Amino acid sequence: MFNIFDLTQKDPKTLQERALKLAEEAGELAQAVLSATKAPGSEYKNQTLADVREEAADAAIVAMSVLAQASSSREEFEAELTRLMAEKCAKWQEKLQEKPLAE
Repeated sequence: MFNIFDLTQKDPKTLQERALKLAEEAGELAQAVLSATKAPGSEYKNQTLADVREEAADAAIVAMSVLAQASSSREEFEAELTRLMAEKCAKWQEKLQEKPLAE
């Protein structure tokens, strides 16, 4: 997917460095959301939903890179990505079905 596995193999970051990069990207995403939604104290940054989308993509790429680095091959990465996304989305769906509708 988008050459994530190959790019990860070429990048010299350790797994720890990559995880810290993910935390940094998550922080940037949070800042963009706060600014775009005009949260108190964050309006001055003037970020938009386009900025939120960009930061979300950055965080997603780094998260997939962590998964790639924790995989021993492209095949394992792709299989785990497919398996985990299906499993996690199914769990999310189950939780949504358990929630009573707002009245």
